[in-house]
Amino acid sequence: MKELNKMKELFNDFIKKAELLVEKPKQSLKFEDHNFRVNSDGWKKITVDGEEYLENPKKDIWEILGEEARGEQLFTFEAMQRETKKAGKTVPTDNEFSEILKEKEDMPNLVFAGLRGSNGAFSSLSSYAAFWSSLESGSKAWYRLLHSSDSTVYQYAFNRTNGFSVRCIKDNNIIT
Repeated sequence: MKELNKMKELFNDFIKKAELLVEKPKQSLKFEDHNFRVNSDGWKKITVDGEEYLENPKKDIWEILGEEARGEQLFTFEAMQRETKKAGKTVPTDNEFSEILKEKEDMPNLVFAGLRGSNGAFSSLSSYAAFWSSLESGSKAWYRLLHSSDSTVYQYAFNRTNGFSVRCIKDNNIIT
């Protein structure tokens, strides 16, 4: 019986080592087709500088009601983490953003929803799109900024209480 168990153990070790040698399918990271959203039913309507938005009860997610970006949502960093986790979605790391997003044309269905500053002001609608990465840096977090008039992808770390868009990574990106 000892010999049989020893053979079984050796066989299992062999299988584990063989699995490490087998080439796994290459992952190709891609963005989801649209920005991440949560259900906004029951949210409070607020007006800031003459523009209307919806605000969630925790006051950390805002939905744009204006025509140019109707339905787009801006999240604080913590709201992004909480809501994408609940939804089982993956927000790109800073390195994954660098791999996927070389220029703004790499972002499908791009909407320039602007941003919400930590002071509560909304700005840059139709000019900028800011996307959180999942990388924190002390009291800040990394994000990507795209401008409507050029292809450059800007990378910054900024206050986590700002409201930015969220674009998740598509699931099951295996190339065969």
